[in-house]
Amino acid sequence: MYRDQNKQGRSCVKKGIDNEDSRRKRADVTISLRKKNREQQMQKRRMGTVTQDKSSNDENSNSINLKCSNQLPKLTKSDIRERLKNVDLLVKGVNSNDPNERLKATVDFRRMLSVEDHPPIQEVIDCGVVPKLMEFLTFTSEQKLQFEAAWTITNIASGSTSHTKCIVDNGGINYFVHLLGSPSSEVREQAVWALGNIAGDSPSYRDLVLKTQGSVQRLITILSHKQVKPKITMIRNATWCMSNFCRGKPKPDFEHIRACIPILADLAKQNDSEVLTDACWALSYITDDQTLNNQKINAVINQPGICARLIHLLQHGANNVQVPALRTIGNIVTGDDKQTQKMLDQNPLPALLGTLSCQRKNMRKETCWTVSNITAGTSRQIQLVIDANLISPLVNILKEDQFDVQKEAAWAICNICSGGTDAQISFIVSQAAIPALIVMMKLHDPKMILVCVEALGNILDVGLKLSGSSETNKFAEIVEEFDGLDTLEELQRHENEEIYEKSVKLLQKHFDSEEDDGMGMGPEVNENTGQYSFGFGEANPTPQFAF
Repeated sequence: MYRDQNKQGRSCVKKGIDNEDSRRKRADVTISLRKKNREQQMQKRRMGTVTQDKSSNDENSNSINLKCSNQLPKLTKSDIRERLKNVDLLVKGVNSNDPNERLKATVDFRRMLSVEDHPPIQEVIDCGVVPKLMEFLTFTSEQKLQFEAAWTITNIASGSTSHTKCIVDNGGINYFVHLLGSPSSEVREQAVWALGNIAGDSPSYRDLVLKTQGSVQRLITILSHKQVKPKITMIRNATWCMSNFCRGKPKPDFEHIRACIPILADLAKQNDSEVLTDACWALSYITDDQTLNNQKINAVINQPGICARLIHLLQHGANNVQVPALRTIGNIVTGDDKQTQKMLDQNPLPALLGTLSCQRKNMRKETCWTVSNITAGTSRQIQLVIDANLISPLVNILKEDQFDVQKEAAWAICNICSGGTDAQISFIVSQAAIPALIVMMKLHDPKMILVCVEALGNILDVGLKLSGSSETNKFAEIVEEFDGLDTLEELQRHENEEIYEKSVKLLQKHFDSEEDDGMGMGPEVNENTGQYSFGFGEANPTPQFAF
């Protein structure tokens, strides 16, 4: 809680419970959000059937006629078992000098690997055809064979890491990076798909792809329409592939993906929901920034119109688009005050007010986290949150929502108590923040108890100032009215030493509480004996308890 990263103009900020920054990066928030939401954008994709876009006929005169493979009936499990029994014949076909035999056998392998459930990837690898399939990728004079081989290898790479390793070990990355420049749109698209699967397998394979000369630049060329205008399936696959270039921990070298940012910003302005989903996820990975001066965030927010576009996407009809757009906005406002202000200048708060009341729990949680990083900023930024009427719904979440959402709302409120003006703190008191904080102090999360106790202390300090010459602290009266005094006294029994100390100090300062007045208070030390004594002074010296 307590200080923002940019300390300019914030010398009056109250000290927090430790030295961590008010703004909390994604790593400080539960990872379950990432895991749950990211399932909506798979790291790997297996290609089942191809439906040729009518517009593709206008795209390229070298377009492959895929009719021979697309219109074949789907294989059943029994069909696959039968083919595996006769796999030697397929292997023989793949190694044949007859172009028709090579193509037919490759199509059969591809069809076996295109089934949805439990494709026999390992069985195909074990029969030793992968090196030959790789060779077929160089057969530019047989584009149907080249395409079918690329499709088969792509589906092998969609399997486990050991399956992907087989493709990498056989030089698959170099082959497919080269094919990104193929004159055939279908082969190019298949190369994009294969590289997306390899990069999506693990950070180590992602980095191998990124370090391969031409991988990023050729993908950018495809997406920037410098060759020919790609059909929508190509744009979708290339955007997904680029998002896999940007994802994963440890993070990719920023210099390898920096050139992707302008393309991703343009893709985020398209209308296709699949493209928007993957472009926004990619931007969210980039803006999850731990670098000095948040250079990644800077590179994103400097793209013309991107902040306004992300805010607009919060109102998109598809949840798959809203979630990564919100994540990216949340990541941006973890930057310094100037970077946060650049987002605030586009007026995201009305849209965040909408997502704060969303029925989906994770959207509410993400929104609270985002707002908490705004309220960790300047008093001007806190005032924008207040003026946008976000305080009342935040307090309601504190009172009524599920615990993991409540915690994020508590950070948003407590950051105001740490860095807000007296007037701003008084305002959140008027919105029933004190009873809500007391509720949070009764829960079993030591971190949140500390944060809320400190926030309550800051509130009471403001109440003390406002009381002036009067001995009545109206904020202290509210605390007592809502069982806060009993809660603080109970916290003196808490096993966490810091919670014990802070509750004692708060009681002594604002409620005329002395250590010998209640149970659980710290024992006094006898100056003469050096022993602990409990509640017995000179007036009653007889009962002494020594350890």
